[in-house]
Amino acid sequence: MKKNIFFIFLFGVILGQQIPYGKPFYNDVKIKDKINQIELEIPFTFPDSIFKKIKPVTYKNKNIFFLEISLKKNKPFQFIISSSEFKKEMSLYFIDKSSNGWIGPYTKESFNNTDSIITGRLKTDKVLIELSINQNESLQNPIKLIQPPGKNFKNKEHYETQIDVRQGNNKILLGGYWPPSNEGIRPFSKNLMLNPNGWIGENWEERGFDIISYFPSFVDPDCESCGQGYGDLEVDYQDTSEDWWNIVDSINPIAIITFSRGYIDYSWELEWQYYNHYNWVADFTEPFIPTPCPPDSSLPPNSPRYSSLPMDQIINKIEIANIGLYPYIDYTNGAGAYLSEFMGYHGVWNKARMDSMHLPCIVAGHVHVGGLIDWGTTRQAVEITLREVIEAVKEYQNTPGDINQDGVISVLDILKIIDHVVWSSNLSEREFERADLNFDEVVNILDLILLVNIILNF
Repeated sequence: MKKNIFFIFLFGVILGQQIPYGKPFYNDVKIKDKINQIELEIPFTFPDSIFKKIKPVTYKNKNIFFLEISLKKNKPFQFIISSSEFKKEMSLYFIDKSSNGWIGPYTKESFNNTDSIITGRLKTDKVLIELSINQNESLQNPIKLIQPPGKNFKNKEHYETQIDVRQGNNKILLGGYWPPSNEGIRPFSKNLMLNPNGWIGENWEERGFDIISYFPSFVDPDCESCGQGYGDLEVDYQDTSEDWWNIVDSINPIAIITFSRGYIDYSWELEWQYYNHYNWVADFTEPFIPTPCPPDSSLPPNSPRYSSLPMDQIINKIEIANIGLYPYIDYTNGAGAYLSEFMGYHGVWNKARMDSMHLPCIVAGHVHVGGLIDWGTTRQAVEITLREVIEAVKEYQNTPGDINQDGVISVLDILKIIDHVVWSSNLSEREFERADLNFDEVVNILDLILLVNIILNF
């Protein structure tokens, strides 16, 4: 009986997934008819028949269905999609009409034996859905729900005041290259040669996280043509990669923010995507390109990984700070195919690696820092960025149902309750609080059912 209970709840739950590579057909096809449009408010449940009356565009032996959604409020949101309606050759994109960026493609392989996926986050008032299938296939709607990020649970404040974020993994890694980016993160270096004023990162601002930075040094600290530099994360593909994996393995960061110099202006450019390039700009020392190339053997050449920084929140807070910077999100063209993108890719790659092992690395992404920004302003902007990243990490950690506090509600949390209910294993006080989903001060089969429903988005 106990084994039956275990397997009933083990199957059909959401695990981490990795989005495949590709781009939508939207910019390549000729759309003669007006695209169907609907206006809605979030949250919204999609009817199964929503694509039935849409005339598809035929292209490359595909039937492509387009549906434009207008939202009454321009706030962040995510979609819930189901594997049961996905055909083998079906692909699904969500295109931000304001920026022409997108998330996807989602395919049958994206689910990796799971039933549901919560997509990446968008923030726009117009999103175009592109759903393509083979011409000989019948269409079923895989989109179940659109909802705000981080579902609002009853009495969430109860958890936010109870959780000690300093238990377990609490380190945030900052990486940098050329000035002014390395000057912005210098106070967080533990190396007294690089930071003679002393490390300020321990329990930074009493927020419960230790901030640790690594960056190279240059003969001219205010250099324009800086060269390779020396020390950690030199401007060299092999040195950066070797140092990188040693650093992340030693400190096990729960969040990663990398920085480098961008355009020679006052921009704070948050990079959205990073490519597993086959062609890279040459560095200073042989071999001039990454070895191996492309660097990531787990993805096909030239396929992207994506930032998970809370980009909208960072932009908003930098604008409010009024420190003379122009913050924006770069949704296009990767991050330059040079060392900046290489280090940024390593950050999101490490997050994906940790996700696959169900270990916490909640946030990762890269910022290009305008070359005209003075060092003091750069430090202010780094601190603003850090505060928003910490809030994002706390939001994930404080989620009811995330019993093991790894930033995702998954089968591992279900197993925690099963072990407690079936095998009488003890939960810590804080694990108990996150497991008691109906607030009756008992963790039992009712909480297990609620947790499964959260995962399946019933």
